[in-house]
Amino acid sequence: MTDICLQTDADIPAIESLMAEAFGSSRHERSVWNLRPGLPVASLCLVIRNDDEVVGSLRYWEVQLGGDIILLLGPLAVRPVMRGKGYGKQLIAESLRRAKKGPWKLVLVSGEVDYYPKFGFVPAAPYGVDWPGFIEPERLQFFELVDGVLDTLPQGPLAVRPREDQPRL
Repeated sequence: MTDICLQTDADIPAIESLMAEAFGSSRHERSVWNLRPGLPVASLCLVIRNDDEVVGSLRYWEVQLGGDIILLLGPLAVRPVMRGKGYGKQLIAESLRRAKKGPWKLVLVSGEVDYYPKFGFVPAAPYGVDWPGFIEPERLQFFELVDGVLDTLPQGPLAVRPREDQPRL
C-alpha cells in the first residue's frame, strides 16, 4: 500500500540515502544546488511510502525570479529499483495540488525534457531565464500555479537566485 505524506525529521536518513542512490555523491556540485542554501518549503516536502518504506521524495525551495518569489521543484528522487511504477508522478501531482493553494504563482524545474510536460510544464527558455551556472536551457521548465501568470512576466533576462531573505544553513 502506498502513502504520501509530509516529510518528518525521522525521514531524513532515508531521504539522504535515496538522494545518494538516485543522484550520486556529486549531486551537490550541480548548479541547481546553489539555489538551495536554506530550508525547503516544509508544507511541500513529501515522501511516498510503499509498505512503510520511503521509496520517493520531493522537495521545493523558494527562489527569486527577478523580483518575484517562486517555487523551485526538486529534487525529485525515486529509489532506482522502484522507478517506472508511478511514484514520481504521484509525488508531483500531489505537490502541485498543494502548491496551488498558494501563495506562489509559478514553479520552475530543472528537469527531464520529456518528463515534466505531461504535468503541464512548459519551456522556460522563451522567458529569458538567467540561471546561475551551467545548464542545458531546455531543462528549465515552468508550471503556472495561477493561470496566465507567464503572460505577466517582464521581458528577460530574468535572474534566478536564492531567496534574498532565506537564511543559509
